[in-house]
Amino acid sequence: MVMHLILGLLVLPALLGTLLIFHVFVRSKQAPADASNRINHIRLVWFALTREDLFVGVFPWLKYDEYENVNK
Repeated sequence: MVMHLILGLLVLPALLGTLLIFHVFVRSKQAPADASNRINHIRLVWFALTREDLFVGVFPWLKYDEYENVNK
């Protein structure tokens, strides 16, 4: 039982990291966000992780709790 919990805790970050690497480096992008903008994709991920308040103007649903978003 404990081994399954440890494996689960190790697999989840690995899956999230793989998903992140795929979407930043592997997945083809549409213009103007093409392959030459990989550094900006990394920067965008960093901003999304550390400065979510900057995105509230673009995505107003970020202001609300998920329960409030569903019940609108």
